[in-house]
Amino acid sequence: MKQLRILVGVAIAVTLLALPVALQAQDPDPVEVCYGPSFEAFLAGEQAFDPSVWADEAVQTSIMGDMVTTRSGVEEIGAYMEELQAKNTDMEVTVLSVEGGTVTSENKVSDDEIRALGVAPLVGTEVCVVQDGKIQSLTWTMSDESLAALGAALAALPETGGEPAPGYAWFMALGGFALAAGLGADYVRRRVQHLQ
Repeated sequence: MKQLRILVGVAIAVTLLALPVALQAQDPDPVEVCYGPSFEAFLAGEQAFDPSVWADEAVQTSIMGDMVTTRSGVEEIGAYMEELQAKNTDMEVTVLSVEGGTVTSENKVSDDEIRALGVAPLVGTEVCVVQDGKIQSLTWTMSDESLAALGAALAALPETGGEPAPGYAWFMALGGFALAAGLGADYVRRRVQHLQ
């Protein structure tokens, strides 16, 4: 009986000692890695990029129809995230599925440019792959509906890609040209007089 107590005591002690190591060895929740505190800090404008949640060789891909843009490595992805934050990017994420370390979600994205075009939010599917507690890849694919809306909005812009110049801008440009021409003519006249 005494031996059984000792054996049970040793088993409990080993279990208690091994439990923290076992818990630490478990991979973190991939949803938390993809959309946890670092993502929330991005949305709040507190921190554009947290390199600690990205693998050194991570790849971020944006797919908009036939246009595919890929960013590789922490530095390149970090620079892109800073650009997004500078444009006041906002995202609404709905997790659709989690399979192992792969999180698939529907994302609704808005930023200053998208809002100005009147097509906010753009909707897409995002696949975030987590391995060893870090994001290995993040791929966002725009939906066909959002792609069509964006294409129509861009096609409606003037050919210059922006608003036409207001009338006063033409007046100022022509006035500046006339002033420069007058000053140039005066300079030429004075040089000719000086040479005579």
